[in-house]
Parts: sequence; C-alpha cells; structure tokens
Amino acid sequence: MASEQLNADLEVEELEVNSLTDGLTANNVRFATRVDALSEPENQLLLAKQLVLTGDWQALGSSRVDISKVSMSGAQLTVAYYGTGRSNLHEFLKQMNSVKVQKVSSVPLNWRVDEWLMEDVTINLFDKGEPILSVHVRELELTDLQSMQSADAQVKELLWPILEQVAEQVRDGNPNLQVDSMALSRFLLREAMAF
Repeated sequence: MASEQLNADLEVEELEVNSLTDGLTANNVRFATRVDALSEPENQLLLAKQLVLTGDWQALGSSRVDISKVSMSGAQLTVAYYGTGRSNLHEFLKQMNSVKVQKVSSVPLNWRVDEWLMEDVTINLFDKGEPILSVHVRELELTDLQSMQSADAQVKELLWPILEQVAEQVRDGNPNLQVDSMALSRFLLREAMAF
C-alpha cells in the first residue's frame, strides 16, 4: 500500500501486532516520500527506532481507522519545502487523505489520530534545498489529526508546536539547536502570507 497509494517507500525491520491491546509496533522504520523536486535525503520524511500505533485500526473493510495514540522514539523527522505550501509532509498528508478503503474502491478511508507523542526526536526543516533548522526534542505531544482536515491544516497542527519548541530552546540557549534565523523568518512570512 505505501508504495502505490502513498507514492512513498516504507521499510520496517521488525513488525509486531498485539491483537489484545490493538497495538502495532514497528522497529527501525524508514519512510520516504517520492517528491521529484526533492533530493533523496530531503525525501526521508521519517526514520524511527520505534513506532507504536494503538487504537481501532484492525477493522477490515471498515472505512474508518481511529488511532488513539502514535508514539515514536529515537526518530528523525525531516520536513522539506520545495515551494509555498508544498513539502514532503504536505505530499504525504495529501496522499493519506486520498487513500481508498480497498484498491478497487472509491470509498475514502477516514482516519483520525487522537495523540501523537514524539520522544527523543530530531526535527529538520528545509526550504528549497537549504537547511533552516535542526532541533532535538526530548518530548513533543501533538493532538487531533484527521483526514477531514486539509493537508495545510494538518501541517499547521504539526509544525506550530515544533516551532514553539524551537522558540523555547532559543530562549533557553540550547547549544544543540541549529537555526538560520533569517531564513526561518522569511520562510514563516512566506507561508503565513500564502494562507
């Protein structure tokens, strides 16, 4: 499914399903988009030592997937913009919103993630091939992502908490934070003006 419907590459070293807890654990996960405008490293949306999904995702034939929690640890999240409102994350979310229940079905899959917890994660942001920021976050919690939102709204739900974390780390004088303040300001202004 990842290759065809999501136009992406997914590699998982180990996968464990626990039907008693409705848990799915994936170890050593690599998820890469296939955006022609981006280089191979910029297409590496997610690398994670562990990714855990819990919720009602096992209902075969159902048009709804409810994920109560996504936990990821030891991860690297790379968001690479290649134009205004266009990034590997936007592309992934647009593809997720267009997933059908079955390959031959026209019924869209409705999905929701109540909570997304990232622990020990490095977040990289690129704009048109240039690195804007790289920040290591011990813990970041995001809530309420769903297919009913547009990809732009979903990206906003993901990026703003990350940018708040960056601002907090700048205030605290974190020496591990790498940020091009001028490029980040231009990027934020451009993206804000587009919507």
